[in-house]
Amino acid sequence: MSQDELINMISERAGISKQTVRDIIQTIGEVWTEELLLAGELELDNIGDFLVDHRPGRKGINTETHEVFIIPPKDYLLFTPSRDLINWSNKAQ
Repeated sequence: MSQDELINMISERAGISKQTVRDIIQTIGEVWTEELLLAGELELDNIGDFLVDHRPGRKGINTETHEVFIIPPKDYLLFTPSRDLINWSNKAQ
């Protein structure tokens, strides 16, 4: 589902304008991003948990030339679905 499809669906069901829904979704995205950057985690009931996982830099080796190089540190976003979401997806099959 695209963002536009989501906006249309919410607008029709809630009876509010598409622009209002677009603004709400934009604000939710900003708040979630700020929370992940500041706290490193976000817990949403009935959806799941988001966690920022920091992986430190390390050495790598090119297997062909045996040249050693540095793999830079990187942050990854992990998602663990809630039991409700897992149960719902299993019923949908």
